[in-house]
Amino acid sequence: MRIYLIHYYYPGTDPWKNIMELPEKEAFRVAAELAAMHPDTASFGRFADFENYYPNRKKADEYVREAFICLGGKPELLHPYSFTLNECEYLRSWFSEGEKLVLDLADIPEEQISFTIGDSCAQITNGVEPQVLTKEMLMKRIADHGNSVEAFLKASLGKFAYVEVQLWYRPMEGI
Repeated sequence: MRIYLIHYYYPGTDPWKNIMELPEKEAFRVAAELAAMHPDTASFGRFADFENYYPNRKKADEYVREAFICLGGKPELLHPYSFTLNECEYLRSWFSEGEKLVLDLADIPEEQISFTIGDSCAQITNGVEPQVLTKEMLMKRIADHGNSVEAFLKASLGKFAYVEVQLWYRPMEGI
């Protein structure tokens, strides 16, 4: 069974850049530039409201990171790279003619990857603490659904559009 991690992005942007890694003032400057350059796109909409997005994203990253550490994770980064578990048409539509970075879950070390059912930032924004899963926990849940990722997703997502994947290191330099 092959399980993929997908990160959608716009052509000409670097999928390995994370605005949360920038100093706060620089992050706000870059967010304003990106929002102005892409005013009618869903994926850059969060940058148009960066004053609200930034503290929630920061809080979500801190919450997920600490929960992951409590579960045995050893994240190398303070802010993860965000992926989805397998394809997600909902997010794909945000990037119309965009590209995607695809990684095989089997290639990712357990101590560098966590998962939440649904978007961690949206949950934190709505006052909900997302449930954090390790790779082992995720694989057990998939096994409980007949080793079918599709069956697991159908049974688990409910009101959520995707399983968010937090990658806590950069696996391949130079991509």
